[in-house]
Amino acid sequence: MAMAINVGYFIKESFVSFRRNWVMSLGAVITIYLSLLLVGASVGTSMLVNQVVRSVEEKVTIRIFIADGAAAEDVQALQDALSADERVKSIRYVSKEEALSEFKESMAESPEIVEQLEVNPLPASLDLELNNPSDVQAVVDDIKANETFLKICDRPDDPEKSLKYGQQVVNQLFTFTRILRVVMAVFIVMLGVISLIFINNAIRLAIYARRKEIGIMRLVGASNWFIRTPFLMEGVIQSLIGAVLAIGSLAIVQLYALPKISEAMPFLPLSLSGGSSVQIALILVVGGIIIGLIGSGLALRRYLKV
Repeated sequence: MAMAINVGYFIKESFVSFRRNWVMSLGAVITIYLSLLLVGASVGTSMLVNQVVRSVEEKVTIRIFIADGAAAEDVQALQDALSADERVKSIRYVSKEEALSEFKESMAESPEIVEQLEVNPLPASLDLELNNPSDVQAVVDDIKANETFLKICDRPDDPEKSLKYGQQVVNQLFTFTRILRVVMAVFIVMLGVISLIFINNAIRLAIYARRKEIGIMRLVGASNWFIRTPFLMEGVIQSLIGAVLAIGSLAIVQLYALPKISEAMPFLPLSLSGGSSVQIALILVVGGIIIGLIGSGLALRRYLKV
């Protein structure tokens, strides 16, 4: 019973202090909200990029561009060698005419671009599908070491550019993700520090406003934790409000913005499962509680000597 009374007292006192110093408390809530919003956006973006990467890896193909003057027997020799590779599921020869036809189909909405072509600029190619997408880099390395490939590729000066494969896209996605994570991490750290400063100042003002009450509690023998707990809870409340706002903002993006982006890019799996959403929400709530406890604890250690 005493514990229940204490908990109710702590919560009541925390909200009273929150209202008394609402300007500083609001500043703390806003900065915590922005910090956690960036954290949630970063985690969500990483989950989406990982889905896209897995989708791309599942559809990985290797395309070998062939020079226009390549001898038919050399092309067939390379095709036979690749067909014998157990890692290769299938291989298809695409002529220049077929490549142009496929290009016209892909540009059906912009026929004027195709009409401007006076000659067929597209090379013939060999399209490979692998049994295991994880073997793509090893197969590419073997192709680049093949003398017949070096003889018939359309860019003998730079054979790497005669190969197009999904792993390149995967690597670019990972590079983009790494850069994005670094940028967001910098902003998260900056906003995190600002959040701690706001919480620190809000708790300092709360301690100053209640200095007489604190003095009386000391005289009647109140324990250190009895005096400190309302201030700790105030910091946690500020952080939880910021976390709830961040979760709400991300939920709005997931419900309204993400479906529209998916409609615009139906070829990409841009959706978060319910489990992923719950995971992000838990990260934000726990992160908010940690920020609140650290900010309050630093202020209490500095300004409240009990």
